[in-house]
Amino acid sequence: MGYYIFSYGIDFKEVQNSFNSKDQSLFDKILESEVFDTYASQDFDECITTKEALQNIIFGEPYKDNNAHVYGYAFISICAYLGKSVPAGQEIKLGYETDLINKYLSTDFGIETEIENILFEDTPALGLPKIEDWPLSGIMRREELTALQTRLSPIEITDEQIEDLWDGEEEEDEDKACAYEHIKGIKENIAFCLENNLSLISFCH
Repeated sequence: MGYYIFSYGIDFKEVQNSFNSKDQSLFDKILESEVFDTYASQDFDECITTKEALQNIIFGEPYKDNNAHVYGYAFISICAYLGKSVPAGQEIKLGYETDLINKYLSTDFGIETEIENILFEDTPALGLPKIEDWPLSGIMRREELTALQTRLSPIEITDEQIEDLWDGEEEEDEDKACAYEHIKGIKENIAFCLENNLSLISFCH
């Protein structure tokens, strides 16, 4: 299975303002969302449910620290509802596809970085119980997005290049196609957020 990274474009102030907003309408709409339903369907033997965690967040009720990860899933549900889908909605497999991205950024474009560290360098500080493992969350605001866009600006990858690599016969073509597709997607997501004055928030679980 593994762990996968996925992202949304968000107005961070709007997300922040949902905390302790006591907004019954917002609460009800998130409960009806597909993302919330996905997490709520996985409530097994928890001290609290995802619905209770969401209620604690929106209505400013005391948090229960022994279920920090449940608050993480409720937080994802808030961001998914209030945020916008990014153009490249691909999920990136942590440890495998991130390694490929880092490898080809280095060998093909001369950029030394670890994309997973960039995406999760700044964790949203919203007072939720500290999560010891999963889900991870990280936010890139305008300054960080602009800096990364500048670093990646020399990279030009076309859909045709990616298709040719997927169809290629060399042993590494498939790995390179995967990396190129994600690199191109990351660039598109950064541009989308900057054009729409949004932050890029990423999660991993």
